[in-house]
Parts: sequence; structure tokens; C-alpha cells
Amino acid sequence: MRLWMQQGLRRALKTPLAAWGAASQAVRPSMPGIAFLGYHSVTGRLPLEMDLPYPVFRRQLETLAARRAVVAYDEALAWLAAGRRPPAPRWVLTFDDGYEDFYTHVFPLLAALHLPATLFVTTGFVDDGVPYPLMARPDLTAAPVTWRMLGEMAASPWVTLGAHTHTHPLLDTLPAARVEEELVRPLERFQRELGLRPRHFAYPRAIWNPALAAQVARHYASAVAGGEERGAAWDAYRIPRLPIRRSDGRWFFGPKLRGWLDGEEAAYRLLHRLLQRLRR
Repeated sequence: MRLWMQQGLRRALKTPLAAWGAASQAVRPSMPGIAFLGYHSVTGRLPLEMDLPYPVFRRQLETLAARRAVVAYDEALAWLAAGRRPPAPRWVLTFDDGYEDFYTHVFPLLAALHLPATLFVTTGFVDDGVPYPLMARPDLTAAPVTWRMLGEMAASPWVTLGAHTHTHPLLDTLPAARVEEELVRPLERFQRELGLRPRHFAYPRAIWNPALAAQVARHYASAVAGGEERGAAWDAYRIPRLPIRRSDGRWFFGPKLRGWLDGEEAAYRLLHRLLQRLRR
């Protein structure tokens, strides 16, 4: 589906969802909590929802910095593991894959605003060192970070490195032995190149199941997945994230932070399936 169609569908959903979410919270205010935000790329050059224009991204981070509400990944885990709620809403910044623009665009902004973030790296892409296709489209590519860049960022107080498998497969389609390779290989590569061992993991495409979570738990302290279940029972190996998309832009970022757009992903999938059936 073309980007303009995706954005049109999502914005058509966001407006009523935001209104409903605002009305619901006015009647039944939610307790302060912690939400994990999920980003990918921020150049705006790719026709993908996962690639935000940098000026939009910069405004989003400036908004969060002004609220002084961004916490490091491990600090958030400590709150959640203890079953405690912060006195005010808190957000965790996470980024997937390890695109070069994280180093050229995101890292300097994090340092300037004094914001911590976690980058989940697909180590095989870093090893290959060549642009790789996105969303199964060979015409859309993005360059990866290098080990030198990762080492520089890991030495700073602003970036925590996590693992995102070695080759970015859909883990739920692999036998257990292959899953084990995808979990262990990043640990070996990080240890060899940077002398560190990532403690946290991100499932590719945010797809998980209990069997995968059990394997991940043997090697990592936590794992982030998909979903918008802010009120769900705490599970360190199924931490939900709010995907930040291009269609959120400037106007829907605030409602998403407030929880007014929870349910957007499920509604979008339902609408997308309905439109596909109508085309047949």
C-alpha cells in the first residue's frame, strides 16, 4: 500500500480514536505510568510510515525534553519490576535495527537534549556494512551503523545498546535451534567488537510467543514486543511499545503519549483487511 494511502487510513482512524480516548479519560482518568516509544528511521527520505521527517522527530523530542519525563530503559524496568508507578507519566525512547541516521541524526539530538535512548541492533547488518532492503522492497534501502559508531555511542551516557537478532528473521517461523543462533550470535558479536554484552532484546516485527519468550529469557534480562496494553500485567519479556509513525506527525503525537490512540494498531489492521476483501 502506498504511503499516502497508509497515512490517509491512519489519520482517518486517529481523529475519532483521539476524541474517544480524551472523553474516556475525562470520565475515568488513568493512573500515571511508563510507556515505551518505538522508532526506526528519522530521515524522512523513504516513503514509509516508519521513517519520520527529521524536523517532526526533533519537535517530538523537544516536547519530551521540556516535560523532563524521559527515563532510561533500565530505570523504567526497575519501576515496573517493583510494581511501582512514577508520580507522573514517563516515557522510554527505543529505536530498532541500527540505521546510520541514528548516529548522524538521533545521537547528536539526544546529547543536546540530555535524553537517554536504547538502540536495538541487528548485528548481521552491521557486519555486512551495506545498505539493506526495507519492508521486503529492494528499491528502498538504508545504510547501517558501523561498529565504530556503536562503540562511540556506547561510551556516552545517552545510548544503551540492545540486540535485535543477527539477521532479522521472523523468529516464530524458525525451529528452536535457529532461534537460539539468532539470540546468541549478537551477544558474541557485541562481545568481540565492543567488549560488552547487551542485556535487552527486541523481537523482529514485534512478533513473540511464549516459547520465544522462554528462549529469550535464557540470554537477556528483558524483551520489547508490540501492542498497546498499557494496563496489562507486567511481563519483562513482553514489554509493549507504542510505534511512532510518520502519520502521527505533530498533531497526533500528544494524543498518542496520553494514551488516547491506544487501539490504533488493531483498528488499522481490521480496516486494512476489510479494504482488501472489498477489492476482491
